[in-house]
Amino acid sequence: MRRLKPNVCVYDEGHVLKNPKSLKYQGLIKIPAQFRLLLTGTPLQNNLMELAALLGFILPDIFRERQEDLEFIFKHKASTRDADHAALLSAQRIARAKSMLTPFVLRRKKAQVLKHMPAKICRVEYCEMHSNQAEIYNALRGKARERVQLRLSGAKVPNDGENNPLMQLRKAAIHPMLFRRHFTDAKLEKMVDLLRRHESEEFSQPRDKILMEMRLLQDYYLHTWCQRYPCIKKFDTPDLTWMNSGKVEALVHLVKKFKKNGDRVLVFSQFTLVLDIIEAVFQTELVQYTRFDGATKVNERQTLIDDFRDDESITAFLLSTGAGGTGVNLMYANKVIIFDSSFNPQDDIQAENRAHRVGQTREVEVVRLVTKGTIEEQIYALGQSKLELDSKVAGDEDLALKGEQMVAKMLLQDEGQTMAGSDDAKA
Repeated sequence: MRRLKPNVCVYDEGHVLKNPKSLKYQGLIKIPAQFRLLLTGTPLQNNLMELAALLGFILPDIFRERQEDLEFIFKHKASTRDADHAALLSAQRIARAKSMLTPFVLRRKKAQVLKHMPAKICRVEYCEMHSNQAEIYNALRGKARERVQLRLSGAKVPNDGENNPLMQLRKAAIHPMLFRRHFTDAKLEKMVDLLRRHESEEFSQPRDKILMEMRLLQDYYLHTWCQRYPCIKKFDTPDLTWMNSGKVEALVHLVKKFKKNGDRVLVFSQFTLVLDIIEAVFQTELVQYTRFDGATKVNERQTLIDDFRDDESITAFLLSTGAGGTGVNLMYANKVIIFDSSFNPQDDIQAENRAHRVGQTREVEVVRLVTKGTIEEQIYALGQSKLELDSKVAGDEDLALKGEQMVAKMLLQDEGQTMAGSDDAKA
């Protein structure tokens, strides 16, 4: 491409160039095009520095030499710890970004170019933690607070294998089987001996190595081992343990209601292990489903989509947000459930738009499950602030105002209340 010296280069999914330090960015910018055009539905995903990176890509002679100035003006990373995300939504930063972008951006929303598309309605459904979930969550929160206090006092923080408290809290808000609680170290000691005795070909490695691997696994994964190897079946979790989660309870209620009404649903999760658990839930509840994630071969994906299109007895399509959130058309479903939210709200918007596409004939409902009283509420509020930033920079004041009202409503809401989300914007 460097030798061809093209006059024009057009880059679809331009938002992947948001990091100027990435190999993709550094490689593609070497193509000496006279004119570059980026196409994206999500130009701003997290902060204003991403916009500066995109501008630096299309006009490197103008913007890259001023990179340090742009970083000084726009650098601010949003955090769940921010009370109101004021720095992210600074009026001065937004005004400067708008003035920079106006000459270089043509923005068109879906409603402007697809006037006959059915509506997309977004809402949040709050879930109550089950008692064992709350026990795990509160213990993890207490441990995280202790670690913070130790850091502030200058004391040494113990290396207990849980150095990412945010991820641990997210897991507790989703499902208890994402931890190893049932399979104690004592049980694993007995299980590894039985596996080495009865499944010697598969477990021929040294005992300590197998045991170390098992200690890193979660309850649900070890449950699948008990299903696969009869010799350790007696150590399995109690039957239907996978149903014991507030989110699972809400999911089952929604999917049963959708199935009864003749609706079909896409279910998105960030984690493949969560999809494994949801599979067990659907098998228990006799819900027909299909699935693909990042491990699904590319040449098999269209077959799964075709099966979902042709077989209306398949109520649900399970997808990982990363693999199924972009590039596929699933307008055969009219309901979308975001089981767990991404830190980047545009990922979830891309996912929900798999159903809200050309060819959709029914109103699309998007339900986001959020566990009440947990880190998920803060992740959701942060996501709304990022969407509000995108709307303000784009000059969509009505949508920005709607975002402000949504954040305020969430912060002030009474327990048990739900609220509607804003529609998506396209660039």
